[in-house]
Amino acid sequence: MSVMAVVESPEETTSVLTRNRIVCFVNDELSAAALRKGLEGSNLVIRRGTIRHATRMLETDTDLTALVTDISGIDDPFTELERLASVCPPDVRVCLIGDNREINFYRELMETGVTEYLPTPITRDMVLDQLRPKLLGDVAPAHNDRGGHVVSICGAQGGAGATSIAINLALQLAETTKAKVALLDLHLQGGETAVMLGVRPGPGLRIALENPMRADTLFLERAAIEVNDRVFLISGDEDLDAKLDITEAGVRHVLGLLRQRFNYVVVDVPVPFPASIYPVITMSRHVLVLLEAEVTGLRNAHALRNAVTNIAGKDRVFTLLNRANRAGGLPRATIVKALGAEPDMVIPDLGKGMTQAVNLGIPALKHVSALRRHLAPIVREITGVGSKQKGRWRKWLGL
Repeated sequence: MSVMAVVESPEETTSVLTRNRIVCFVNDELSAAALRKGLEGSNLVIRRGTIRHATRMLETDTDLTALVTDISGIDDPFTELERLASVCPPDVRVCLIGDNREINFYRELMETGVTEYLPTPITRDMVLDQLRPKLLGDVAPAHNDRGGHVVSICGAQGGAGATSIAINLALQLAETTKAKVALLDLHLQGGETAVMLGVRPGPGLRIALENPMRADTLFLERAAIEVNDRVFLISGDEDLDAKLDITEAGVRHVLGLLRQRFNYVVVDVPVPFPASIYPVITMSRHVLVLLEAEVTGLRNAHALRNAVTNIAGKDRVFTLLNRANRAGGLPRATIVKALGAEPDMVIPDLGKGMTQAVNLGIPALKHVSALRRHLAPIVREITGVGSKQKGRWRKWLGL
C-alpha cells in the first residue's frame, strides 16, 4: 500500500467520528510542551520517540484520529513513511516534525499525502497556527494584535531565581532578535531587579500604577532605565511600610504603553497575584511558572498553574524547573509525578557564578557562559527561533 493511500486526509467517516485521540511521538521537552499547549482541549497523548516508535504502536493500537511524529535524525524518512503506511489506517491524519528545512523536502513530503510538516524547533504558536486547524478543525484564540509580546515570570517559591531568569531572559531576547525589550518588575516593595542590575529606580512606576490618568507617553522617558541600547528596566523601590493602591486600570494602562513601544515585555510578577495584576496574566502569551526541586516549590507550582489557568487558560502556562540538579533536591521522578508531566523547560544548577553575578550587580549572562545555552530553547519557544528564519519558512509554505 502506498504512503499516499494511507496518510492522506479523506472525507470524515463514521470511523473518524468514533475516535478522537491524537497521539504524538517527540524526543524533546519543548516540542512536547508546544504540542500540549497548542492542542489544548483535545484528547492528547504525548510519548517519547520517533516515527519508528509510532509504527510499532500502530501494529497493535490504531485507536486514534491523528498522529504527530518526529522524523529528526532519520536517514531515510520516506522508507519509514512506507513502513508507517503499512500499519496506519487510511483515515488517520499524519503530521510530521523534523530537522530538514529544505522546501523541496517539504514538497516531497506533502506529495505523499502527509497532512502537515513543521521544521523543528516547533513552538506553541506554530502548533496553534498550522496544526490545530487541520487536526481539530478549529483555531485556538490567538494574540494577533500588533502590541509587544508579553512574557510573565512567576516564582513558585522565594529564592527560586525568578528575578534572575527574568533579567537574563530579557537580555537574551534582545540579543537574539535585535528587538526592543522592556523588563517590568512589579515588586514595588523589596524588588530585586534593580539591585541585580546595579541601578536605582525612581518613583514613576508607582504613580502610573496608582493613577493611570497621570501616565502618558512621557512616563517611559521618566521611569525607564537603560540597561543597554535595547533593554530598559521599569521598576520601583517603595518603602516597606508604604500603603500602595495599585489599580487594575493602572496595570493595564502601563502594560499597554509598554506594548506600544517594545517588541517584548518581560514581567517579574509578584506571587500570590493581587487582583490588580490579573491583566498581566491575561495579556501574556507565555507565563513561566518557575520552581526549584523542593516540596514547597512543587506544592506552590501546582497551585500557581491552576491560578494562571483560571485567569487565562491552560495553553500559555509553562513550567520551568530551575537549578534542576542541585544537591539535595527532589529526584526528577518525584517532580514529574507531582507535576503530572515533565517540566516544559529546565535549567540546571549553574554554580556559584550565578550568586557572584548578583553580588557584583551584573547580568549573569556576562559571568556564566552556560546560562546562554540553557536559555536558548526558552528564547526559541517565545520568539519562534528568530523572525528572519521563521518568516522565510512561512513564505515558502504560503502562510
